[in-house]
Amino acid sequence: MRAIFRILLLLLIPTLLQAHQIAEMQLKLEIDGNKLRGTIETDAAYMLPDFRGDEQQDPKDLVWLRGLGPEGWKRIEVETDKYWHESLRLEADGKEVPFKLDIPELHEKPPAFMKMGEPEELPFIEVVVEGELPAGTHKLDAIWHEPYDVVLVTTIRQGADVTMKPLVSGERMTLAEVKVSSAGAAELKPTEYSLHQFIFLGFDHILPQGIDHILFVLGLFLLAPRWKPLLQQTIAFTIAHSITLAVAALGWIKLPPGPVEIMVAASIAWVGIENLVVKDLGKGRVALVGAFGLIHGFGFAGTLQKWLPANQPDKLPGALFGFNLGVELGQIATLLIAFAATFVILNMVKTIRGNKDDENAPWDQHFIWIRRIGSVVVGLAGLLLIAERLFGTALK
Repeated sequence: MRAIFRILLLLLIPTLLQAHQIAEMQLKLEIDGNKLRGTIETDAAYMLPDFRGDEQQDPKDLVWLRGLGPEGWKRIEVETDKYWHESLRLEADGKEVPFKLDIPELHEKPPAFMKMGEPEELPFIEVVVEGELPAGTHKLDAIWHEPYDVVLVTTIRQGADVTMKPLVSGERMTLAEVKVSSAGAAELKPTEYSLHQFIFLGFDHILPQGIDHILFVLGLFLLAPRWKPLLQQTIAFTIAHSITLAVAALGWIKLPPGPVEIMVAASIAWVGIENLVVKDLGKGRVALVGAFGLIHGFGFAGTLQKWLPANQPDKLPGALFGFNLGVELGQIATLLIAFAATFVILNMVKTIRGNKDDENAPWDQHFIWIRRIGSVVVGLAGLLLIAERLFGTALK
């Protein structure tokens, strides 16, 4: 029993370790002839390796930033330059495009954040990016490698043409390429978004970033670890979250993110606790999972709204479909991992116990301890998430 508990924790720990304080950063890039100029809005604390990626760190505020003084601000400037040159690579026709970074407000005396903004606000700073494209560039690519899977939402502007492209860590994306206008002129124009980008975003929102959604899916698995009942639940969940994802992302219904995140956490706690008191999947559980799907859809929408093509309603159906498909693929991958881990655990238990009579016992008989211990873990995790989201701080 203790061995199973340790294994379950080890399976959860790698996902938890990938947690970070922020989910995305914004890069606004403008092309003017062969000039590149852009701005990045980022959390100053995240630029420092001391805080980056540590979920146990309380969010920093402007009081913290103001208290660092010139020496601390200089360090932020140095670490920001290092971070962006390590994480972002720009290429023109396959060749690297050097770029320079500057944080103008750090050079002001005093910096603007010393007198502007409420003390409790997050310590956001604006970073200016500048670069130059070689003459005759046909294609501009971006390669994004971020250590904690933060998404880079890139807005590319060239004259009146604007496109928003979210980059998942590890991805290469074409930001702009030469197009011939109706007048016959060749210009470097922002490229349209592609469906696979939103599929990647949806998948990434589940694995590895969506610890709350992973816990919920594991809760469903622990009650009924067979494909038929899982299919019943996931179909109800999928239909429900697809509906609310669409209506919320389109702006038809808006809910404040705080209560939605608390309700998502409550759904995790519920399935974990319910697994301990019910034996089989009933119709009531399927209906409840559908209701929870409505809540999770609003949670998904909070993320997707930031990435949807701005002022391009014709692009919304494809973006919604791609993101939804990515979410489903992430959930299926989670279930496959759960099945594989269960198979390994059960075989390890059989080997340790060395009881040949056990080999003929029903599969469910061996699984009962995994269900109980796993459900306790899921239920406690849900309760902890509720507490964190209620009080706005990570529990240590």
